[in-house]
Amino acid sequence: MPTLKGSCLCGKVSFELAHAFDKMFLCSCDQCRQITGSAFASNLFIAADGFNWLAGNDDIVTYQMPARDISKSFCRVCGSGVPWSSSDGTGMIVPAGTLQGEPEVADKVRIFVAEQPLWSSNLEKIAAHQGFPIKG
Repeated sequence: MPTLKGSCLCGKVSFELAHAFDKMFLCSCDQCRQITGSAFASNLFIAADGFNWLAGNDDIVTYQMPARDISKSFCRVCGSGVPWSSSDGTGMIVPAGTLQGEPEVADKVRIFVAEQPLWSSNLEKIAAHQGFPIKG
């Protein structure tokens, strides 16, 4: 089976996984927006047996929200979000932006759209640039 690699921004934490994602959730719930600092979290889901840490396991810090099944793992050096284990340990949740390559996903779903902020709606109508816009 083909594999993909991923890492945090500084490269201290790295991993490899089977290129077999069941689903991708683009979640706009209040908690995911707060924990990512973005309009939505882009998380991929994979079976734990298809995932392997390559380096940096000791550099991972995990925050578990009290009384909720919400957690976030990140590199203690650069702060980038990194994969974490599902609460039952059978799966891994992988932030899509950590992958070094384009994931193929069977099912992409936007969830908690009722909590999506207005500023992140209709993105196709906002000017797009290949890099920083040219000052003028």
